[in-house]
Amino acid sequence: MRIELAEIYREIYVAASRDAIELSLEYGYLPYVVQRYIDILGYEGAIKLLEAFEKPVKPVVRTNTVLIDSLRLKHRLEKLGFKLENIPWSSESFWVISQPKSPTIGSTHEYLKGYYYVHRDATSLIPVHLLLHEYNGDVLDACAAPGGKATFMAQLLHEVNGVVFANDLVLYRLKVLISHFMRMKLSNVVVTWCDARKLRDKLSRKFQRILADVPCSGEGRISIDPGRKIRTSIFDLAVMVKREIEILNSLIDLLDDKGIIAYVTCSIAPEENEYVVNKILSHRNNLEVVEPPLKLLSYGKGLTEYRSLRFNPELEKCIRIWPHIHGLFGYTICLLRKKH
Repeated sequence: MRIELAEIYREIYVAASRDAIELSLEYGYLPYVVQRYIDILGYEGAIKLLEAFEKPVKPVVRTNTVLIDSLRLKHRLEKLGFKLENIPWSSESFWVISQPKSPTIGSTHEYLKGYYYVHRDATSLIPVHLLLHEYNGDVLDACAAPGGKATFMAQLLHEVNGVVFANDLVLYRLKVLISHFMRMKLSNVVVTWCDARKLRDKLSRKFQRILADVPCSGEGRISIDPGRKIRTSIFDLAVMVKREIEILNSLIDLLDDKGIIAYVTCSIAPEENEYVVNKILSHRNNLEVVEPPLKLLSYGKGLTEYRSLRFNPELEKCIRIWPHIHGLFGYTICLLRKKH
């Protein structure tokens, strides 16, 4: 499969309207980004989304159930002054509602002992629950650092001897990933250092489950990183999209028959999500989009059209998490199954 950068750029380029320019000046965004929100959500919906990005999100404590029971951990942290709230769809996890001046949530003795992992937001729990639902085998996490999803999968598969193959390309991030595995005493892991696009040439096996949480614009995380409002030009976006297509296309070659790959981004840009998956589906006839096996919350549906682009109708089965609707990071998840 060959995809040209110029083709991507032509298909995703758009000139911003006057409304988009005015809102971009008011909220501090690149105009093309705001134009996207207007095109998807309408003018009023775009304002709701922009306002939601100005609000903080609640961090999450995820219990390492290999070392401690979640209720016991909650009791210990509450004794230190933290106020925690159960996440109803993730039994081992808690929202941090408030915390003392000291210690911070990442410097307690419990944290250093590996009793929990701190997520910036609850969205990263969702693809793990979906991908590992009623599954007990090995998993490939192709872009694993810094380790939130990889450590979660390792603890869930610990009792059934499932192994997480955790890969990343960026070496300093890989060091952080390894430190989390060591801190949390998770030994059912194999760590590799490789460009995800080249993994198919390095691994001599296939997988029933693959997580492809690909490097992206991170546009869904603006609430904790406002610099992302202006960081990605439309040309930069086209470069990212090309890499995302190449990663997903390559990883599918590592998927067993009837295996499932979760394509994930912390972005709400259709260019990085439905557009990418649609390109893959148009070049491969051995894939199908599958419904999420769990209804963890009221998901937004995937887009089947965007501006002048028309996507495979099956992409409606993809999941969208919207900051102004769900109170979480912007997130998109698409589950693909390999057919015979």
